[in-house]
Parts: sequence; C-alpha cells; structure tokens
Amino acid sequence: MIPPLDNSESVQRWARMESAKRRLLLQLEDLGLPPYVADTQMTHPLLFEFLENTVDKKGKPKKVITGHQNGLITINLAEADSVHRERLRVKLGEPQRTLIGHMRHEVGHYIDWAWASRVAPDEYHALFGDPDSVDYGEAMKKHYEVGAPANWADNHVSAYATMHPWEDFAETVNVYLDIMAIATTSNELAGRNLDLSASADHRELVNSVLQIVLEVSEYNFDLGLAPLLPERLPPAVLDKLAYVHDLRSKVAPEIAEQTAVAN
Repeated sequence: MIPPLDNSESVQRWARMESAKRRLLLQLEDLGLPPYVADTQMTHPLLFEFLENTVDKKGKPKKVITGHQNGLITINLAEADSVHRERLRVKLGEPQRTLIGHMRHEVGHYIDWAWASRVAPDEYHALFGDPDSVDYGEAMKKHYEVGAPANWADNHVSAYATMHPWEDFAETVNVYLDIMAIATTSNELAGRNLDLSASADHRELVNSVLQIVLEVSEYNFDLGLAPLLPERLPPAVLDKLAYVHDLRSKVAPEIAEQTAVAN
C-alpha cells in the first residue's frame, strides 16, 4: 500500500521509502533470510504499507504507528522526512534514526514471526527470553516510564532492546544487518575478502567489521557526526548475533521431516 500520489511531497517521501525497502530486500535475498528462504514467501508473505497521518471527517487525527504485525510492515511516511526523524531521535534519546534502520528493525520482527520461532525457539528463549511470558503492553509502559536498566549495554545492543524479547530480537537483527551491509560494501569497494557466508565464523566477521567501524567513526567525528556503530560488543550480544547468523543455515522442521521421509 502506497500513499496518495496527488501530493508531490508525498511522492518524494515514498521514493525514499522505496529506495530503503529495495536495499533491504536485496540484502535479505543475498543473505538467504526470510522471505528468501525455504517456503516463507508462501507460508509467511512479507508486505509493506507506507501511510500518512490523516484527519477523519470529525476532525479527529488518525496517527499511523510504525510497526509489524503478521508479516505486514507499516511505516509512517513522515519517517522519510529528515527533520521529523531528528526531532524524534532527540526526544527518544536514540543514537541514530534512519529509514534503512526502520526497515531492518521491522523486518527483524518479521524474521522472528516467520522463521526464528519456527526453526530455533528453544535457543531463542534461552538468549532473548520467552516473549509470551512478558505482556508487551505492560513492558512498553514500563520502558517509557522507567527507562532501561543502567547496565543495559552488558547484554543488549540498545536501550530499547531491553523492553521486551521481541524488541531485543528485532534490534539484534538490525545490528546484524548493519554489520553485514558494512562487510559487503567493504568487500566490494575496499577489496577486502571477508567471509560473508552462512558458515562464516561470526566472531571473526564481527571483529573485522568493528575495525572498519572504528576507522569510519573517526572520519565521522572529524565532521561532527555520530559514530557508525558501537566500538565493541559484549559477549552476550555476540551470542545473540551468532543466533541470527545461524538462522541462515537452519531448516524448518516440516521441511526436514519431508526430506527424511523422501530419503
């Protein structure tokens, strides 16, 4: 679903949305992640809608909430406006707020729903917690009232990730896709030969990318910009990133069963 095209500004914002979406989809296909793995395109289709805030006939505002539900990723078209994003970034205390970041976070929820919960639920619960045991509404309320624990960086990629297991997983996917994007670009433009395959040693790959991050962040500091990514990631976060990395080589139980019967 796309926004009305009778407004030139909306068309420009939609174009930015599509650019980020296509970059995301190309990356997912390249990595072999949902919807480009096994039967997920059929069983768990991925859909997008880019919507604008509106006002109903009674003059009541109808705000679009960015999020994911059962394979449908909804993004408020206002996120394609850099001024809007910066205001929210400052208000929410976020280190970054970008369109590709929104795409990667929300697709993390999709991967959770379409794949992780199917192929590796036990490991998921061990690392991120059982999402069904934590009321999401209450968790969100507590997070925005109290904030993240002081030691959140010991076990999570972001303060927001502490809110609920679903958000922890989505934020971890976001960082994993950031890392893989940097590694891919570095291979193509800088002639590096980083192993990006599903069988690659994830710790070696992450450490290699963090070395790139250190260098690029220094260039950013020269221009007064934010760091590219954190300079280091704790062991608990590395374990969560390894889980996401390993999802690329997992097989759905029903497919494994069919293969076993055929053999």
